[in-house]
Amino acid sequence: MNATMSASHIYRANHYLSRQLILTRDDCPFGSEIKIQFNDSPTHAAFVAPMQQMSGIYSEALMQTRLIAFSLKDHNIPSKNKYLSHRFVCVEQADLADSALTEELIQSSDALRNFGQTLVIAFNELPLSAVSLTEKKKILNNLYLLKDHGIEIAFDGYDMNDESIEIFTTLNLFDYIKIPLSTLDLSLKLAGNPDLFNRLHERMTMLTHTTKVVFIADRVEQAASHILARALPFDYFQGSYYSPADNLLN
Repeated sequence: MNATMSASHIYRANHYLSRQLILTRDDCPFGSEIKIQFNDSPTHAAFVAPMQQMSGIYSEALMQTRLIAFSLKDHNIPSKNKYLSHRFVCVEQADLADSALTEELIQSSDALRNFGQTLVIAFNELPLSAVSLTEKKKILNNLYLLKDHGIEIAFDGYDMNDESIEIFTTLNLFDYIKIPLSTLDLSLKLAGNPDLFNRLHERMTMLTHTTKVVFIADRVEQAASHILARALPFDYFQGSYYSPADNLLN
């Protein structure tokens, strides 16, 4: 690589986009999720992207969602099933304080809606993490603004031992909660601790009843995790067991 290349070019060379299907309980495509992936390299480890760089990457991811939606527009006829009707895009929660990004998300949502698609923003941190009060207000205001424009919100990485998540479900922020099966490794713990399964099943059922949130089994990679996911009240399923993640060209 040319030593005179700017830091922003070095940063952009160390990211790529990946896409993975999300399936219904009867194995029909519900949607797909685009994630921004970063290569593990010394260059990336030493470089933290400012919002200016991330804005360009988010624009790239959102453009991919529009291209995918356009390519499938003939499939999304009201008389047919909701084939790939939801486009999940992963966004860092701190970046949701940015008004320009919020406006771009709204514009992308409007464009997707013309193709019979729904934009879903997924983030893996609670909306009120350790940031300033001003930033917290901006994030929450922008989240509600997104929802006012028909954009759905997904929380990624639910931890059943973190009860603070239930505070945020009462705010009606989340349309989806994703539970990573491989991270929890429930398939191994279940044999020695059946109460874990019962507690998770009860909590999921309660949240579904009280908040109407929908659960997605994420990172289902093994047959044992698949069996476990089917035993829990999940509506949607995602992971390499069902579909490998496709890398998208930048």
